[in-house]
Amino acid sequence: MRIRGRTILLTLCCAALVAQARPQSQSAVVTGNHDTPLRPVVGAGNSGVSNAVLRDQPEVRALRVAVEPGGTRVIHAHNDVKFHLFIPISGTMQLDLEGAQPVTVAPWHPYYMTAGTRHGFRNVGASPVEIMEVFIR
Repeated sequence: MRIRGRTILLTLCCAALVAQARPQSQSAVVTGNHDTPLRPVVGAGNSGVSNAVLRDQPEVRALRVAVEPGGTRVIHAHNDVKFHLFIPISGTMQLDLEGAQPVTVAPWHPYYMTAGTRHGFRNVGASPVEIMEVFIR
């Protein structure tokens, strides 16, 4: 399990370096930071979840996600990516995978999903949780 975690982290770092090494105009890259305003995630069944784009370019997309206590993101999929890392930062999250038992994901433990994995998530704790989601296209 430790090797898989290290492999995922190494893959993420390499993808970020490759994405930065490719020449492109800065106008083609959307960047943000922790101060970028959060926007509520809308749609039926979503509640208490907001996000902000940290980086968006053809090869990679990174989001900051804030989930209030009791907040829920309904089951959905990302079919436009090769893989997706779900990384709780400030607290434990429950990851709901379609057709499987919920998975508890501890802070700073990246959870790897391939393209099209149907998933949702919930904050079952008493405090808000921040998450980083990284999508490799």
